[in-house]
Amino acid sequence: MKLLKPQQSPFPYFGGKRTIWKMVWAALGNPSHYVEPFFGSGAILLSRPFWKENYTETICDADGHV
Repeated sequence: MKLLKPQQSPFPYFGGKRTIWKMVWAALGNPSHYVEPFFGSGAILLSRPFWKENYTETICDADGHV
């Protein structure tokens, strides 16, 4: 399992979770499959602290150009 350096989202986003990523990952733990229903700027996924090669991530957003 690799410890990753948390990345910041590349742009601010209304309703973004950039400031609460530590609380979110503390509550979620380290799931092997992460589903992001409201991707927005990607603040939570980009800040994921642990990752393995067999982990998967699924992102969804109303904007079809994600």
